[in-house]
Amino acid sequence: MFANKRSALYATIIGGVFLGAFYQNMTPVEFAALNMPLVNEGARRDQARELLGSVYGGSYAARLEGHKDLNYLIYKKLETSLSREWKSWVPQMTQELISECRKHDMDPIFVLAIIQTESQFNTYAKGTSGEIGLMQVLPQTGEWLAKKYNLHWRGPNTLYDPIHNIKYGITYFAHLRSQFESRAHHYVPAYNMGPKNLRRVARSIATIGEDERTLLNGNYGSRVMKNYQLIYEQLIERKESQLRVATQQPSAQPEPVAR
Repeated sequence: MFANKRSALYATIIGGVFLGAFYQNMTPVEFAALNMPLVNEGARRDQARELLGSVYGGSYAARLEGHKDLNYLIYKKLETSLSREWKSWVPQMTQELISECRKHDMDPIFVLAIIQTESQFNTYAKGTSGEIGLMQVLPQTGEWLAKKYNLHWRGPNTLYDPIHNIKYGITYFAHLRSQFESRAHHYVPAYNMGPKNLRRVARSIATIGEDERTLLNGNYGSRVMKNYQLIYEQLIERKESQLRVATQQPSAQPEPVAR
Protein backbone atom coordinates (compact mmCIF):
# COMPACT_ATOMS: atom_id res chain seq x y z
CA MET A 1 0.00 0.00 0.00
CA PHE A 2 2.71 2.48 1.02
CA ALA A 3 4.81 1.48 -1.98
CA ASN A 4 1.87 2.27 -4.27
CA LYS A 5 1.48 5.70 -2.66
CA ARG A 6 5.19 6.43 -3.09
CA SER A 7 5.02 5.35 -6.73
CA ALA A 8 2.04 7.60 -7.35
CA LEU A 9 3.84 10.54 -5.74
CA TYR A 10 6.98 9.97 -7.81
CA ALA A 11 4.88 9.69 -10.97
CA THR A 12 3.16 12.99 -10.15
CA ILE A 13 6.47 14.77 -9.57
CA ILE A 14 8.14 13.30 -12.69
CA GLY A 15 5.08 14.06 -14.77
CA GLY A 16 5.10 17.58 -13.37
CA VAL A 17 8.67 18.10 -14.53
CA PHE A 18 7.87 17.12 -18.13
CA LEU A 19 4.54 18.96 -18.30
CA GLY A 20 6.17 21.94 -16.62
CA ALA A 21 8.54 22.23 -19.55
CA PHE A 22 5.51 22.32 -21.88
CA TYR A 23 3.74 25.08 -19.91
CA GLN A 24 6.85 27.19 -19.29
CA ASN A 25 7.33 30.41 -21.24
CA MET A 26 3.79 30.28 -22.60
CA THR A 27 2.97 33.40 -24.62
CA PRO A 28 -0.22 35.44 -24.02
CA VAL A 29 -1.69 34.00 -27.23
CA GLU A 30 -0.98 30.40 -26.15
CA PHE A 31 -2.33 31.18 -22.68
CA ALA A 32 -5.55 32.57 -24.18
CA ALA A 33 -6.21 29.15 -25.71
CA LEU A 34 -6.58 27.72 -22.17
CA ASN A 35 -9.77 29.81 -21.72
CA MET A 36 -8.89 30.92 -18.20
CA PRO A 37 -11.50 32.95 -16.30
CA LEU A 38 -10.98 36.71 -16.30
CA VAL A 39 -10.24 38.62 -13.13
CA ASN A 40 -13.28 40.41 -11.72
CA GLU A 41 -11.96 43.93 -12.22
CA GLY A 42 -14.57 45.62 -10.03
CA ALA A 43 -13.89 43.30 -7.08
CA ARG A 44 -10.13 43.61 -7.55
CA ARG A 45 -10.30 47.39 -7.57
CA ASP A 46 -12.66 47.55 -4.59
CA GLN A 47 -10.48 45.39 -2.36
CA ALA A 48 -7.33 47.22 -3.48
CA ARG A 49 -8.96 50.49 -2.35
CA GLU A 50 -10.01 48.78 0.86
CA LEU A 51 -6.41 47.75 1.56
CA LEU A 52 -4.57 50.82 0.33
CA GLY A 53 -7.00 53.55 1.37
CA SER A 54 -6.03 57.08 0.37
CA VAL A 55 -2.81 55.98 -1.39
CA TYR A 56 -4.67 53.82 -3.91
CA GLY A 57 -4.75 56.55 -6.58
CA GLY A 58 -0.98 56.63 -6.97
CA SER A 59 -0.42 52.91 -6.51
CA TYR A 60 0.67 50.16 -8.87
CA ALA A 61 -2.74 48.55 -8.25
CA ALA A 62 -4.44 51.59 -9.79
CA ARG A 63 -2.12 51.48 -12.80
CA LEU A 64 -3.44 48.02 -13.68
CA GLU A 65 -7.08 49.14 -13.87
CA GLY A 66 -8.75 47.72 -16.94
CA HIS A 67 -5.83 45.48 -17.88
CA LYS A 68 -7.49 42.55 -19.67
CA ASP A 69 -4.54 40.16 -19.46
CA LEU A 70 -4.22 40.25 -15.67
CA ASN A 71 -5.01 36.53 -15.55
CA TYR A 72 -1.90 35.91 -17.68
CA LEU A 73 0.23 38.04 -15.35
CA ILE A 74 -1.06 35.98 -12.39
CA TYR A 75 -0.20 32.79 -14.28
CA LYS A 76 3.34 34.06 -14.88
CA LYS A 77 3.77 35.01 -11.22
CA LEU A 78 2.80 31.49 -10.15
CA GLU A 79 4.98 29.93 -12.83
CA THR A 80 8.08 31.83 -11.76
CA SER A 81 7.47 31.38 -8.02
CA LEU A 82 6.69 27.67 -7.68
CA SER A 83 9.32 24.93 -7.60
CA ARG A 84 9.93 22.87 -10.72
CA GLU A 85 7.84 19.82 -9.82
CA TRP A 86 4.68 21.94 -9.57
CA LYS A 87 4.97 23.68 -12.96
CA SER A 88 2.35 21.40 -14.52
CA TRP A 89 -0.12 22.51 -11.84
CA VAL A 90 0.20 26.20 -12.67
CA PRO A 91 -2.77 26.37 -15.10
CA GLN A 92 -5.04 24.60 -12.57
CA MET A 93 -3.79 26.77 -9.74
CA THR A 94 -4.31 29.92 -11.79
CA GLN A 95 -7.85 28.86 -12.63
CA GLU A 96 -8.64 27.97 -9.00
CA LEU A 97 -7.20 31.20 -7.63
CA ILE A 98 -9.05 33.43 -10.08
CA SER A 99 -12.32 31.46 -9.87
CA GLU A 100 -12.37 31.49 -6.06
CA CYS A 101 -11.56 35.22 -6.02
CA ARG A 102 -14.41 35.85 -8.47
CA LYS A 103 -16.72 33.80 -6.26
CA HIS A 104 -15.79 35.77 -3.13
CA ASP A 105 -15.21 39.22 -4.72
CA MET A 106 -11.53 39.32 -3.80
CA ASP A 107 -8.36 40.67 -5.39
CA PRO A 108 -6.25 37.69 -6.60
CA ILE A 109 -3.08 39.78 -6.18
CA PHE A 110 -3.90 40.04 -2.48
CA VAL A 111 -4.06 36.23 -2.34
CA LEU A 112 -0.65 36.04 -4.04
CA ALA A 113 0.69 38.42 -1.38
CA ILE A 114 -0.70 36.17 1.37
CA ILE A 115 0.96 33.12 -0.21
CA GLN A 116 4.24 35.01 -0.47
CA THR A 117 4.02 36.05 3.18
CA GLU A 118 2.86 32.71 4.55
CA SER A 119 4.91 30.16 2.61
CA GLN A 120 7.01 31.87 -0.08
CA PHE A 121 5.10 29.62 -2.55
CA ASN A 122 6.34 26.44 -0.86
CA THR A 123 3.55 23.86 -1.18
CA TYR A 124 5.21 21.67 1.47
CA ALA A 125 5.49 24.43 4.09
CA LYS A 126 4.48 23.52 7.64
CA GLY A 127 4.27 26.16 10.34
CA THR A 128 5.34 25.91 13.97
CA SER A 129 1.70 25.59 15.06
CA GLY A 130 0.85 22.97 12.43
CA GLU A 131 -0.21 25.29 9.58
CA ILE A 132 0.00 23.57 6.20
CA GLY A 133 0.71 24.49 2.60
CA LEU A 134 0.71 27.59 0.45
CA MET A 135 -1.70 29.63 2.58
CA GLN A 136 -0.69 27.98 5.89
CA VAL A 137 -4.15 26.76 6.88
CA LEU A 138 -4.47 25.00 10.24
CA PRO A 139 -6.00 21.50 10.02
CA GLN A 140 -8.67 22.38 12.59
CA THR A 141 -9.55 25.49 10.57
CA GLY A 142 -9.70 23.39 7.42
CA GLU A 143 -12.03 20.86 9.04
CA TRP A 144 -14.28 23.66 10.33
CA LEU A 145 -14.40 25.30 6.90
CA ALA A 146 -15.20 21.95 5.25
CA LYS A 147 -18.22 21.48 7.51
CA LYS A 148 -19.42 25.07 7.28
CA TYR A 149 -18.99 25.50 3.51
CA ASN A 150 -19.31 21.87 2.35
CA LEU A 151 -15.75 21.61 1.04
CA HIS A 152 -13.81 18.47 0.15
CA TRP A 153 -11.99 17.16 3.24
CA ARG A 154 -9.98 13.98 3.74
CA GLY A 155 -7.99 14.98 6.77
CA PRO A 156 -5.01 17.35 7.15
CA ASN A 157 -3.24 16.00 4.04
CA THR A 158 -5.97 17.69 1.99
CA LEU A 159 -4.14 20.95 2.66
CA TYR A 160 -0.92 19.75 0.98
CA ASP A 161 -2.81 19.76 -2.31
CA PRO A 162 -2.20 23.31 -3.60
CA ILE A 163 -5.58 23.45 -5.35
CA HIS A 164 -7.47 22.63 -2.16
CA ASN A 165 -5.17 24.82 -0.09
CA ILE A 166 -5.94 27.86 -2.24
CA LYS A 167 -9.68 27.15 -2.00
CA TYR A 168 -9.53 26.82 1.78
CA GLY A 169 -7.34 29.90 2.26
CA ILE A 170 -9.53 32.13 0.11
CA THR A 171 -12.72 30.79 1.72
CA TYR A 172 -11.33 31.57 5.17
CA PHE A 173 -10.28 35.07 4.14
CA ALA A 174 -13.71 35.70 2.65
CA HIS A 175 -15.25 34.54 5.93
CA LEU A 176 -13.04 36.88 7.97
CA ARG A 177 -13.68 39.77 5.61
CA SER A 178 -17.41 39.29 6.06
CA GLN A 179 -17.10 38.95 9.83
CA PHE A 180 -15.09 42.18 10.09
CA GLU A 181 -17.27 44.11 7.62
CA SER A 182 -14.49 44.55 5.03
CA ARG A 183 -12.19 46.38 7.46
CA ALA A 184 -8.74 45.42 6.17
CA HIS A 185 -7.04 46.46 9.41
CA HIS A 186 -9.09 43.74 11.11
CA TYR A 187 -9.39 40.84 8.66
CA VAL A 188 -5.73 40.84 7.52
CA PRO A 189 -4.18 40.42 10.99
CA ALA A 190 -7.08 38.14 12.02
CA TYR A 191 -5.88 35.59 9.44
CA ASN A 192 -2.61 35.40 11.36
CA MET A 193 -3.64 35.74 14.99
CA GLY A 194 -7.20 34.41 14.84
CA PRO A 195 -10.45 36.40 15.11
CA LYS A 196 -10.76 36.06 18.89
CA ASN A 197 -7.26 37.38 19.54
CA LEU A 198 -7.82 40.17 17.01
CA ARG A 199 -10.98 41.34 18.80
CA ARG A 200 -9.15 41.29 22.13
CA VAL A 201 -6.25 43.36 20.76
CA ALA A 202 -8.65 45.76 19.04
CA ARG A 203 -10.51 46.34 22.33
CA SER A 204 -7.23 47.05 24.10
CA ILE A 205 -6.23 49.58 21.43
CA ALA A 206 -9.62 51.28 21.62
CA THR A 207 -9.36 51.48 25.41
CA ILE A 208 -6.18 53.55 25.26
CA GLY A 209 -7.59 55.75 22.51
CA GLU A 210 -5.34 54.63 19.64
CA ASP A 211 -6.48 54.23 16.03
CA GLU A 212 -7.39 50.59 15.26
CA ARG A 213 -6.10 51.04 11.72
CA THR A 214 -2.57 50.73 13.13
CA LEU A 215 -3.27 46.99 13.35
CA LEU A 216 -2.46 46.77 9.64
CA ASN A 217 0.98 48.24 10.40
CA GLY A 218 1.94 45.41 12.76
CA ASN A 219 4.53 42.78 11.89
CA TYR A 220 2.20 40.53 9.90
CA GLY A 221 0.09 43.24 8.28
CA SER A 222 3.10 45.26 7.17
CA ARG A 223 4.71 42.20 5.57
CA VAL A 224 1.51 41.37 3.70
CA MET A 225 1.14 44.93 2.44
CA LYS A 226 4.80 45.12 1.41
CA ASN A 227 4.41 41.92 -0.62
CA TYR A 228 1.09 43.14 -2.02
CA GLN A 229 2.61 46.29 -3.44
CA LEU A 230 5.79 44.49 -4.53
CA ILE A 231 3.84 41.90 -6.55
CA TYR A 232 1.81 44.65 -8.22
CA GLU A 233 5.10 46.36 -9.11
CA GLN A 234 6.41 43.09 -10.58
CA LEU A 235 3.25 42.66 -12.65
CA ILE A 236 3.54 46.22 -13.97
CA GLU A 237 7.16 45.54 -14.96
CA ARG A 238 6.15 42.34 -16.77
CA LYS A 239 3.29 44.15 -18.53
CA GLU A 240 5.62 46.92 -19.71
CA SER A 241 8.19 44.35 -20.82
CA GLN A 242 5.52 42.63 -22.92
CA LEU A 243 4.58 45.93 -24.52
CA ARG A 244 8.21 46.65 -25.38
CA VAL A 245 8.59 43.25 -27.02
CA ALA A 246 5.29 43.63 -28.91
CA THR A 247 6.22 47.04 -30.30
CA GLN A 248 9.86 46.27 -31.05
CA GLN A 249 10.64 46.80 -34.72
CA PRO A 250 12.57 44.05 -36.52
CA SER A 251 16.13 45.10 -37.25
CA ALA A 252 16.83 46.10 -40.85
CA GLN A 253 18.52 43.38 -42.92
CA PRO A 254 21.75 44.41 -44.72
CA GLU A 255 21.51 44.52 -48.50
CA PRO A 256 23.32 41.70 -50.28
CA VAL A 257 26.74 42.62 -51.64
CA ALA A 258 26.96 42.49 -55.46
CA ARG A 259 29.46 40.01 -56.84
